[in-house]
Amino acid sequence: MNPSELQDHLYTLEERLLHPPRERDRGPLIALLAEGFREYCSSGFINNREQAIKYILNSSARPASISHFYAISLAPDAVLVTYHATTSAHVSHRSSIWVLRDKRWQILFHQGTVAA
Repeated sequence: MNPSELQDHLYTLEERLLHPPRERDRGPLIALLAEGFREYCSSGFINNREQAIKYILNSSARPASISHFYAISLAPDAVLVTYHATTSAHVSHRSSIWVLRDKRWQILFHQGTVAA
């Protein structure tokens, strides 16, 4: 996958995780979370994989959009993505580390920080 295709692919995965209620079956989203996943939320909470799965399965729809999306390779099997997420309440700066495991991309780390 060339860098542009990889960026588009990771954008699609981030979009799916940002809007889990859009999925008819949310089960496949769970496979996007790597073992050892950690999330530092803009709310100040820190979630592990199990807590993130609970959120994915129980969240309700919310309007949000992604902008300023950028992906940079850290290693052949690791990519850092950064972007802005805009909701009706605030804009947040977000970053994620995606790793290639078993021939599929999984999110290992995510952080959101409310923009000043």
